[in-house]
Amino acid sequence: MILTVTLNAAIDQTYRLERLYAGEVNRVARVIPSAGGKGLNVARVVHSLGAEVRATGVLGGRNGDRIRDLLEQEHIPNDFFDAPIESRICINIIDGDGTSTELLEPGDEVDNRTVEGFIGHFKELLKDARVVTLSGSGLRGMPDNMYALLAEAAHEAGKPVILDSSGRWLTEGLKAAPTVIKPNRDELVQLAGMELDEPGVVRFCQNYIRAGIRHAVVSLGSEGAILVSREGSYHARPPKLSTVNTVGSGDAMVAGLAVGLMNGSAPEELLRRAVAVSAANTLTEQTGFVVEEEAGRLYQEIRVERLGH
Repeated sequence: MILTVTLNAAIDQTYRLERLYAGEVNRVARVIPSAGGKGLNVARVVHSLGAEVRATGVLGGRNGDRIRDLLEQEHIPNDFFDAPIESRICINIIDGDGTSTELLEPGDEVDNRTVEGFIGHFKELLKDARVVTLSGSGLRGMPDNMYALLAEAAHEAGKPVILDSSGRWLTEGLKAAPTVIKPNRDELVQLAGMELDEPGVVRFCQNYIRAGIRHAVVSLGSEGAILVSREGSYHARPPKLSTVNTVGSGDAMVAGLAVGLMNGSAPEELLRRAVAVSAANTLTEQTGFVVEEEAGRLYQEIRVERLGH
């Protein structure tokens, strides 16, 4: 079972309209609600790939109940920790040419009791997990090293961990040497403090490999992704696609990585599958959703180059 963690879950409201006009009344053509947050996108994709998954995190209030209802409608197993908060709502506006505009609420603040309670809840769920994913940001009030604490608990239980976060959550989480990290290009540049070309990405990520991280996977949007590991470095590129919605593609990549880790895939295979799943996500309207057959077709079209940097 893949255990996905979403500390700051949300109700995602996707609004589709022909064109977004700032400062004017805009009439929405279609509304698509879903249980949102990066980890829930991961759970949704894992489920659509036919792998066993359980979603966890922190929920509260009527919005929290609605998130559970939405997950139940999708038949996604979940076991959240209840907290005295109101879970957030986030909005994604997609216009006629596919341009996406996101409005993200920050989420409520939690206290120490919630932090300690969730860590205990997480440790119980680890017993049945084979792979753990830690995605997105924490709630206000959580310590900066929240993901490091969770990763260390997973390590103690012998479970591989994938970390996909940013800012201080990523910086502190790296100190626990997760099994896999998946920054995007911008997040890696922020970590490095400088622009990075392809050789620079590989060289910088090798620092993390020496620190005990098994795979560093850098997502590059339409250019695919680079994987750096002790076994070698690879760049996987998808074919050119007519994208419908790119939101959640990084989460889909994490889902592909999680399934690959669970299946014991070698680095090149791990990367190829992850990029195929990520590319398949761009072909559907729903955030974080993949048609398994489409991912399989794209898998055959992914070009993988071994890098000598």
